[in-house]
Amino acid sequence: MKQRAINLISKAEALSLLCNKSAGHWSFIKFLLSIPLIVTSSVMCVMNSFESENNQTIRLANIVVNAVSVLVLSVQNNLKASEKVELFKSLAISYVELAHKIEGLEDEELTRENLNAFTQKYDDLLKQTLFEDIQNKHKKEVMTLFEGRALPLTLNGCSGLVVKKRLSQTAANSCVFP
Repeated sequence: MKQRAINLISKAEALSLLCNKSAGHWSFIKFLLSIPLIVTSSVMCVMNSFESENNQTIRLANIVVNAVSVLVLSVQNNLKASEKVELFKSLAISYVELAHKIEGLEDEELTRENLNAFTQKYDDLLKQTLFEDIQNKHKKEVMTLFEGRALPLTLNGCSGLVVKKRLSQTAANSCVFP
């Protein structure tokens, strides 16, 4: 029972770190996409304040700047970077809370029922985790940091994601690659 609890703690900690790294990545993407919006809004403000006899040129430039702004907004809405940042932050906190609850158990409280309940909570959090939106470089970093400890199935090498120094003959034989 104790080893099972230790493994669950390790997996929760690994996923918490992975979600933190992903939240940082998506926060950077969100920041990058906000810069063109700021620039286009500023340019439109300046252009609209000019009065000239050649309104056609300003009108055409205004249309182009509006189109760029709409394009950036569309990309931003399509990527849903803000939602991903919040999701990964929330999941990171939930994984840490789960690990702390397990660590807080006294030896006599470490029962099969408690451990099954924590495993169910872990599985529920795992279902919410968008692994396809997590960069492979972050997955590999976590795999390297947690080498020798229990890892979630998505990071243990059997998913096809392998850190070169982890690829040994025993690891290659224990996993079935498509």
